[in-house]
Amino acid sequence: MDADEYQRIAASSERHWWYRSTRSLLRQLIEPHIVHSPDAICLDAAGGTGATGAWLRTHATTILADYDDTALHLARAATPDYRPVRADLNHLPFADDAFSVVLCVTALYHRMNPDPAAVVRDFARITRPGGLVCLMEPAGKRLWRSHDEVTHAARRFSLGELRHIAEAAGLEIVTATGAYSFLLPPAFVMSLIERRRTAQHSATAASSDVERSPSGLGGVLSALAAIERRLLRHVSLPFGLSALVIARKPVDALPFTS
Repeated sequence: MDADEYQRIAASSERHWWYRSTRSLLRQLIEPHIVHSPDAICLDAAGGTGATGAWLRTHATTILADYDDTALHLARAATPDYRPVRADLNHLPFADDAFSVVLCVTALYHRMNPDPAAVVRDFARITRPGGLVCLMEPAGKRLWRSHDEVTHAARRFSLGELRHIAEAAGLEIVTATGAYSFLLPPAFVMSLIERRRTAQHSATAASSDVERSPSGLGGVLSALAAIERRLLRHVSLPFGLSALVIARKPVDALPFTS
């Protein structure tokens, strides 16, 4: 991801509607399934500046692992009790069964991670039996836009693909749902507009969604996100601009061997 994008995230994470809403969504879906213990440790994997995962600190000591030095510096400055560690998601330096919760938000889609399934298998390895792995990734394969270029995206996931990756890693699905379903129509329109500009050789420079309407159209998008969260208390959605899977490592899982 561009260093400027990390700066934008750090500057706007407390006021941008998407980051506020995503933190609320993750807490709502994950917290009821966390098994607390005195020696619990959480991992915010490829957590960037900590914009979506810093709330885990309220449950246990939390390590933020990211490869980018700028992100780690910004995370340390914003949240002093975070424990930033420089680590490649493809070669995590953690012991087997180390974490009670592993959270990974919008990272598997990245160009730096050529084999998302292998990364999730490693998440399963470092998660304690009974612990949680939470994956949240961009969905909508036909909705590729300039924001994907800014964030160095390589792929988008369907909900079924993300669920299959978790299951193939030996994890048991707790929740699998789409999120931000109300953003699909505007994202589709924006994608069409950008593709048309490209076809007409009038493409504009790639831009980040972080800079676009931080207030969420004066609070409208925040309100829609809150309505969707209430709905997700009762049902799972088959579609959305994001795909979200929460899975548990079986208590009787066999130890990983090299």
